[in-house]
Amino acid sequence: MEVKKGFTDIEVSKLVKAEWNYKEEDENQTKKLIENFKRNGQVENIQIRELENNKYEVVNGNHRLDVMNELKMKKCHVFNYGVISLSNAKRIAIETNETKFQTNSFKLGEIIKEISAEVNLDELEKTMPYSADEMQNMIEVLDFDWNTFEDDGVEIDNVESFDNTISVKVSEETYKTWIELKKRMKEITGYDNESKVFEFAIVEALNLPLESLR
Repeated sequence: MEVKKGFTDIEVSKLVKAEWNYKEEDENQTKKLIENFKRNGQVENIQIRELENNKYEVVNGNHRLDVMNELKMKKCHVFNYGVISLSNAKRIAIETNETKFQTNSFKLGEIIKEISAEVNLDELEKTMPYSADEMQNMIEVLDFDWNTFEDDGVEIDNVESFDNTISVKVSEETYKTWIELKKRMKEITGYDNESKVFEFAIVEALNLPLESLR
């Protein structure tokens, strides 16, 4: 039976993965996607193009196809582009995969916090793209007292203000982690001051139980 162009339903057995797909395989994310399918069903369509021999190549949705096969689904909802070139298929894959909007980390944290009031983080971890620890960190950032950093002067040992420099040589991995922390703090609080970001990191470290550092 011919599959019409545009949105339609199709037998999963007629779909083949694109060998040129550039998205990495991730076993943990696949498990989450499987749980998402079990919880919500197929909520996103798969994009396909027509091949010979009554087969259809997946332009966008390779990992969803893996999950459908794992769950032994018979049919799925697709958008069929019809007969298009390989070059056009690759262009569409990038356009539909990578056209994304920037996440507001603060608002995301607020939503995670609201949901966690009804569903514990371990349960959310099964379907969310974050670990329980990552979501807990989002919540803790919301609860952090940022007024601590409002004054430029810091009082220590009866000295009203001081200006000291800490210079430390770090590995490339540590430096990348530092850049990521700076980026997150800027997104959440608007702070782009290395000193204040460093203070936040120190305060958070001091709040860790000693047992976790041994």
